[in-house]
Amino acid sequence: MQSENEKIIIEAHDQDEAILKAAGHFNSKPGELEAVMIGEGHTGFLSRLFGGRKLMKFEVIKKNSQVTSQNTAQPQKIEAVEEKNNDVEFSEPHPKSKTSSDIALAARGVEFANEILKLMDIEAEAVERDRNLLEITGSDAQDYIVGRYGDALKSLEYLVNLTLRDPRNEPRLKIDSCGYRERRIKSLERLAEATARQVLKFGRPMRLDPMASWERWVIHTTLKDRKDVTTESIGEPPMRKVVVSPKYDANHYKNRRYRPSRRFGK
Repeated sequence: MQSENEKIIIEAHDQDEAILKAAGHFNSKPGELEAVMIGEGHTGFLSRLFGGRKLMKFEVIKKNSQVTSQNTAQPQKIEAVEEKNNDVEFSEPHPKSKTSSDIALAARGVEFANEILKLMDIEAEAVERDRNLLEITGSDAQDYIVGRYGDALKSLEYLVNLTLRDPRNEPRLKIDSCGYRERRIKSLERLAEATARQVLKFGRPMRLDPMASWERWVIHTTLKDRKDVTTESIGEPPMRKVVVSPKYDANHYKNRRYRPSRRFGK
């Protein structure tokens, strides 16, 4: 049972905002907290008049550290990068020879992806290119599968893995088309560096848009060796997102005209 000093009532617009507010109260990382909506919060007259977002009331609970450590000790059977909030993220696998399960999974993935493309009446075909990598080729691939933001490609990859993957003993399938994955990785690396600069400029955490697990992995990997910022993921899929936070050093800020918010201090 949680004690009174391990939970707090917070008014916020959404669950993520409530967790970030409570992080300063508990002096904890967002990944160590859990927020549950319990009702509507107080909304001012001007907010109601001009149609502002409603405040909701959340109960934020600090997770039991003993339970967290026990869960972390469980062996993981998929290749992953462990984040600071004891969450497991998908990582790019190291090159190695194919196993029988890899071949079977890729064949099933190709068959299932082609069935979906046929039902969607899209002139494209899924083929196996590399270990656990499928590529969508065809005249409609660029316009209908990749598009502007690759949403259809991400959705197809999520659906294929959700349908075929057994997390206990099978790897994850990746799906690419028209070189989108490589372009996206470079874009995410630039986004990670730009976000880190903004975090250091304003001295407060910044949340990125929701991303797929491999996209979050790129952000974490790009910034993992930096000494001035940290990263962690919060939320539940498909709305899971990365938070980039500054690492505070008193000596670094003592001669500055402003100091970082104490709410996010370690």
